[in-house]
Amino acid sequence: MILDFLFPSPSPHSSSALPTQDPISPPTHLGSASDWARWLGYTLWLWLCLTLSAQARVLLRIGIAVEVPKVTLGSSSPARILDAQGQPVAEVSGMTPLTASRTGQTVQVGTVSGSRLYLQPTSADGLVFIGKNWYRGLVELVPDQSGLTAINQVGLDDYVSSVVGSEMGHRFPSEALKAQAVAARSYALFHRTLRTQEVFDLGSGQDWQVYKGVAAESNRTQSAARDTSGQVLTYQGSIINAVFHSSSGGHTEDVANVWIEPLPYLKGVPDFDAAAPVFSWSATFSSQELQQKFGGIGAINQVGITQRSPTGRAMQMQLVGTSGSKQISADEFRAALGLRSTMFEITAQGAATTASLVPVSGLPSLFSLKGRGFGHGVGMSQWGAAGLATQGWSFQQILAHYYQGSNLAVVEGSP
Repeated sequence: MILDFLFPSPSPHSSSALPTQDPISPPTHLGSASDWARWLGYTLWLWLCLTLSAQARVLLRIGIAVEVPKVTLGSSSPARILDAQGQPVAEVSGMTPLTASRTGQTVQVGTVSGSRLYLQPTSADGLVFIGKNWYRGLVELVPDQSGLTAINQVGLDDYVSSVVGSEMGHRFPSEALKAQAVAARSYALFHRTLRTQEVFDLGSGQDWQVYKGVAAESNRTQSAARDTSGQVLTYQGSIINAVFHSSSGGHTEDVANVWIEPLPYLKGVPDFDAAAPVFSWSATFSSQELQQKFGGIGAINQVGITQRSPTGRAMQMQLVGTSGSKQISADEFRAALGLRSTMFEITAQGAATTASLVPVSGLPSLFSLKGRGFGHGVGMSQWGAAGLATQGWSFQQILAHYYQGSNLAVVEGSP
């Protein structure tokens, strides 16, 4: 187990080739001096475009280990430690675990310290590891108030390939994988614009979109990222917040009913997720379990849904106990009980009930919930995307269905 931690096995998948770009046709005739001047200007312009395009390849900074006392890192191949100015300060052998920590206001890696340090493989196919996971790109180490943060700097499409595998897997239909790739790319770039003053662009866990590095990649996720390279969803010229979820339970939700702020491209639409293994679910809780989760009102004997969205998703809840009552949001209720969604009905066993609250008297022994779907229900349903792809829909059609009024565009600087 110790060796597994120090030397995690890199993924066997190799980096995919970048797609070629459409050539720019030169002028068809060159004659006068002014023609030559225009041609020279055109040539210089073309050289600058190609040079800037190569330099402007989109990189993301993903927070992997955030505000930790120390972190283990290394490279699959020989690597260099760079200082804050990008200058090499040390050479590192491949498969050599290093420990990084904070010392005062600097990062310390072995005998090397600096206000910011980078670990960069010297070979083009080298990988880096942070903790137990392997990643493409390089590692950036930044000190913070409570320790340090390890950031993976990675190319946009390599990141997208991993997110597709982390969030959807690789067994879904190819058009669903492509739709997920465009949604993930759009989500990442939208949130990066909100964090220009932050240490990293996005996190790697479920509070963002899940990113597991090369372990989540496959040939199919790489193809989905490559085949949609640079493509994002926009609304009125701006990249959208392309949120997604596993399964809506038959109808996606208007964002205003979940996160308050209305957005025209995140309206509820019919879903096609009936084949999802999470389409329906059930859960049972005792009165004692509810009392432990929602304290301060005594033994809970009434639980009710006091507000629903037009599609039937619970929005507000009321809990009544032997010594008081409380109003909570359905999201709080879901989070406390670990429910799959807020699309549910409640029944109680052991006491009489009314239409609004269950029960009206006595102390029920159990509260039973029957629900549908998995996730917040906003934006693209992953299982719905799979259902539409199975019916022959293209990824463009899938995205247009779930993100109403959006358009596809190509982000500048994409490879």
